[in-house]
Amino acid sequence: MDKSKFLNIILAIAVLVLVIQLMQKEDESLKQNKSNASIMVDSLTRTPDSLVVPFKKKSIGVRSAIYPKPAMVIGSYNEAGKPNIMTAAWIGVCNSDPLSIAVSMRPATYSYGNVTHSKAFTVNIPSSELIKYVDYAGRLSGKDVNKFKETGLTPIKSNLVNAPYIKEFPIVIECELTEYYDLGSHRQFIGKVIDVKVDEAILKPDDRIDVNLLKPVVYGGGNYYETGRFLAKVGESIDEIDGQPFVPDYSKIYANDALRVIHNRKSVRHFTEQLVSKEQIETLLKAGMAAPTAANRQPWVFYVVTQRTVLDSLGEQLPYAKMLFQAQTAIVVCGDMDKAGNLADKGYWVQDCAAASENILLAAESMGLGAVWTASYPYDDRTKAVTQILNLPKNHVPLNVIPVGYPTGEDLPKNKWKPENIFWR
Repeated sequence: MDKSKFLNIILAIAVLVLVIQLMQKEDESLKQNKSNASIMVDSLTRTPDSLVVPFKKKSIGVRSAIYPKPAMVIGSYNEAGKPNIMTAAWIGVCNSDPLSIAVSMRPATYSYGNVTHSKAFTVNIPSSELIKYVDYAGRLSGKDVNKFKETGLTPIKSNLVNAPYIKEFPIVIECELTEYYDLGSHRQFIGKVIDVKVDEAILKPDDRIDVNLLKPVVYGGGNYYETGRFLAKVGESIDEIDGQPFVPDYSKIYANDALRVIHNRKSVRHFTEQLVSKEQIETLLKAGMAAPTAANRQPWVFYVVTQRTVLDSLGEQLPYAKMLFQAQTAIVVCGDMDKAGNLADKGYWVQDCAAASENILLAAESMGLGAVWTASYPYDDRTKAVTQILNLPKNHVPLNVIPVGYPTGEDLPKNKWKPENIFWR
C-alpha cells in the first residue's frame, strides 16, 4: 500500500472517531437537557424519597416538635417601673373560665424577674409587618438595652394591670398574674385575662378579628412564618368523615405558597352569605394592579359592585354569571381606551386586563375567598349590557365581571396537567 492511501485511511478513521464522539456528546447533552427539564417539573412539588412510603416515621428524639408555635411579645415592668418586652414561643391559652394564658420563661430572662415582681404582664400579638421587632425583642436582653428606645416602639401603661403594652401591635391582652409553677428549666406564669384591646382596622362588623387582615406570625424550626390562609369553618368538614382509610396525597405538597395557590385556584360559583370587607376588596385590587402591562400603560379601571339590585341585574343579563345572585360583591375589570392610547388597536389592553384579572383570582384563592371569571368582551351583547347597567363611559370597555365571595366548598380545583401539550425544543 502506498503512503498516500495509508494516510487517507488513517484520516478517515480519525474523522469517524470524531463523528462518533460528537454524536455521543450530543446524546449526553440531550439526556442532560431532558433530565434538567424533568428536575424543573419535579421541583414544582415536594416529593422526597422519605415521603414515598406513607406513614413511615423516624424517631428524632426528645424535641419541642409542636408546630407552629406562637410568636408573641410579653410586656412587663421592672421594680423601678422601666418597661420591657421579650418574645415568647412557650405560650398559650390554658383555661377558659377564668380565661387564662400561660407563658413559660427561663430564670435567666429579664422578664422572669419583672413578672414575678409586678404580678402582671401583657401579651402583644404582632402582624407580619412587625416581624423585625419580634425578632429584636427575642434576641436581646432588657438587662443590656432599652428595647423600647432602641426599636422606637411606644410603651403604653395599662390602666387595668401593672404592665405596659405596645401601641403599634394590633392585639393586646392584659393579664393579671394568678399563680406560677416551677417546672424545671422554666417557670410557667398563669395570667388571668383582664381585657383584650384590638385595632379597629382588623375587626369585622361583629367585633370578630379578621385573621386575613391581622396576618399573624408563628415560629417554627428557627424561622418566622406568616399565617392566615383560610382552610374551613369549624364543623363544616365533619360530613367528609366516611370511615374510610386516609391516604395522603403527596402530589399536593407544593414547594411554596405561590405554587399552592396557583394549583388550588378554582372557579367558584357557589357562595355563602358572608360579606366581603372593603379591605379585602382593596387587597384584591392591589394584586390586580401589580400585573404586567405593555409599555407600563396600566390601561385598566375597576368597578366594585356591592349593591344587591345591580348584582342581580348583571346576573340576569349575563348568561354565564348566574352566581351573581349569590355573590356579595363583584369586580368589573375594564380597559380604559384613553390610557391604552395607540396600543388599543393592537389589543394590548386585553392582555393587560387579563393579567390583572388572573392576579385577582389568585389573590382571592390565597385569602380564602372564591371568585370566577365571567366574560363580557368580546361579546357585543354582554359588553353593551354591562355598560348600560353600570352606566360606564364610552372609553371604559368591560372585559369581564368577577363575582367574589366566601365559597361554600362545593367547587373544587381541576387537575389540568397534560404532558402531551408540551413540546420540548
